[in-house]
Amino acid sequence: MSKIYFISGLGADWRMFQFLKLPEFLPQQQVSWLEPLTEDEPLASYVQRLKEQITEPNPILVGLSFGGLIAIELSKLVQPTATIIISSLASRHDLPWYYRQLGKTRLHKWLPFKVMKSVYPLAPFFFGAHTTPERKLLKDVILGIDEKFLRWSLSRLLDWEQDKILPDLIQIHGTSDLILPCCPRPDLITIPKGEHLMVMHEADEISAILSKILEQQWTKTDTSLKQQTASK
Repeated sequence: MSKIYFISGLGADWRMFQFLKLPEFLPQQQVSWLEPLTEDEPLASYVQRLKEQITEPNPILVGLSFGGLIAIELSKLVQPTATIIISSLASRHDLPWYYRQLGKTRLHKWLPFKVMKSVYPLAPFFFGAHTTPERKLLKDVILGIDEKFLRWSLSRLLDWEQDKILPDLIQIHGTSDLILPCCPRPDLITIPKGEHLMVMHEADEISAILSKILEQQWTKTDTSLKQQTASK
């Protein structure tokens, strides 16, 4: 039986998905972030270590924001039934040009950590956290993030080498995402006025879309596995 693995955004955890309402019969697991070995640990090395948490065959991977990059990298190692990314990048070409320019300054390397975290009062506007619970959760995530992980993840985001979009990649993106602006393409599932954290503020709509996709993929995988077993 396949399992659905959820990968949250930058240093966040399962709480980012807590507003979603998905079918209870679908086996689910949250992938936990690991501490980078160094601030320069290659993404391939990190993902290889993270792969140990993917224990079921033919998994379904769901990645949010930076977790979407991880899901794409994991898909190269675990042969998933489906890879789904939300509010994320399908390839390095989706990264806005101004991020690349900022990356050249290496600001994320030398800016004092206290200064980096001091931006949290502005975060609700840019991320799209509107209610008190959403703002509190975002504040907790920002203030609780580990310095090494933050610097490492920003570096890996800026130097990500994924050149082409994965075949059959399922991407869900909001049209009002200020953190990672929408990059339209024919098979993109767009959420009108959806912001970066639409898994919270548009939870009902995302839940309906995601539930339909997950049920279809899970049923397809489960049927395939049963047929393989019966043929042995």
